Amino acid sequence: MRQLLNIIIRSLAVMWILTGCYKDKGNYAYHTINDITAITSADTFRVTRLDTLTITPMIKGLDTARVRYEWRVTPVEDPADPLSIGKIVVLSTQHTLHEQITLKAGASYYRLDLVMIDTVTGVSYFRQLALQVTTAFQTGWMLLEQGGGNADISFITPENKVFHKVYSAANPDKPLPASSWKLISINTNGLLGILNQVYFDTEGYTLDNTTLQVTAPYSKLFFGPPATVQPQNVSKPSIFSYGPFTFSAGKIYGMNSIYTSTLFGAAYTQPDDQGYTAAPYVAGGLSYGAIFFDQAHHRFMYDGGGTSTALKVFPSNNTMAYDLNKVDKKMLTMKAGMGWDLWPDNWYAVFKNEGDDSCFLYTVNANGNLTTTPVAAGMQAILNSPDVQRSPDYLFSSTVKQMYYAADNKLYVYDMAANQSRVVYQFPSGEIVTALQMQNNTITVATYNGSAGGGTVYDLPLSSTGDITGNAYTRKNTGFEKIITLTFKVG
Repeated sequence: MRQLLNIIIRSLAVMWILTGCYKDKGNYAYHTINDITAITSADTFRVTRLDTLTITPMIKGLDTARVRYEWRVTPVEDPADPLSIGKIVVLSTQHTLHEQITLKAGASYYRLDLVMIDTVTGVSYFRQLALQVTTAFQTGWMLLEQGGGNADISFITPENKVFHKVYSAANPDKPLPASSWKLISINTNGLLGILNQVYFDTEGYTLDNTTLQVTAPYSKLFFGPPATVQPQNVSKPSIFSYGPFTFSAGKIYGMNSIYTSTLFGAAYTQPDDQGYTAAPYVAGGLSYGAIFFDQAHHRFMYDGGGTSTALKVFPSNNTMAYDLNKVDKKMLTMKAGMGWDLWPDNWYAVFKNEGDDSCFLYTVNANGNLTTTPVAAGMQAILNSPDVQRSPDYLFSSTVKQMYYAADNKLYVYDMAANQSRVVYQFPSGEIVTALQMQNNTITVATYNGSAGGGTVYDLPLSSTGDITGNAYTRKNTGFEKIITLTFKVG
């Protein structure tokens, strides 16, 4: 047996020796290793979201003509698998990366790989970089435009950098309806943080604060959707009150965002058997909580503060400047007046007769009472003020008793004490004021001349007298469509 085993081992050894001596005459193609390296101007790149990132690497190797390129970024959130660590996205297959960046902005960095693939050998070479995507949309003016049967949002930064059509770039699969009419950005001073919304006829969208991507429909911001979804406004009247409050089809909804919630509750209950249809405005103070106006029955209402969702009517009182239960007019606006905007000394409400164009200014002291410091603090007819009823909005100074309004191509200031208005700025003929807002003692005005791209935005600084400083704008941007509303966003 041992002899047989020795024979087998010797045979295998001979076969191994003969195989080693065999010369392989196969037809093989050999290629020189094409070591590829890339040199870039930096290892870390920062780009503002929706800006274009351009990187032109210097490529070195034996034969760079046979190189194929991929610019890969990771980790990118995958909506189809939200629990995953993220996916790889190819930004470009060109030698030079020159792409608009739509990745989500944030404090962290993406890994950006330049992959250089030798098309002959199939070998891949990598240049690893870091990419941080920031946002230009933290602070600045958001503009809602209509044109060409569409609606979109543009943005102007404090550095005067203009981004056109930022909404459609961030939401290519959710175009804004042409009926879009209102754009809002408020600080809720609570769990919800900054709330950005855009409204259209029977719905609206909530927008992410850094990307302006749609996060949810308006109706999803409720524990249960409103009986009629017709968004009108959202407002946080005071840091000392709960809220914010939102209005849908004349009904009021509140949120305790200070402590517990990021959703609106049920509609506020009616104060009596008459019901209510609220104008979409709210004043706030320590005495009565949130104060609203019932447009259907021409009376003021309040919630009493705290977490109450039951509306109440004021007790009868004919010793104040006006009867809180009988204001037979249409409310055009109600905004903070003198003092700190988060806790103003008073609120101003502009009303218009329903049968003619006469307008009136009502003053509400939300911190007042029914006797010594009346909540119904003042009322006067607005006289000597041409076309005041036609203004797209009304602005109030927090330091002097003045109101700004616009009609056609003129900006007016209304002096409450003198009860008359004067023109403080006139825009070029053919430009019609379509929107106006005030921020940091500067009035920002949008005009439109009726042509495509005929929208313009002006910044007009105010002097201590209420005039336009130097009778000149400090900033002017053109090339917009018709701007129907604008709002200042603070991120």
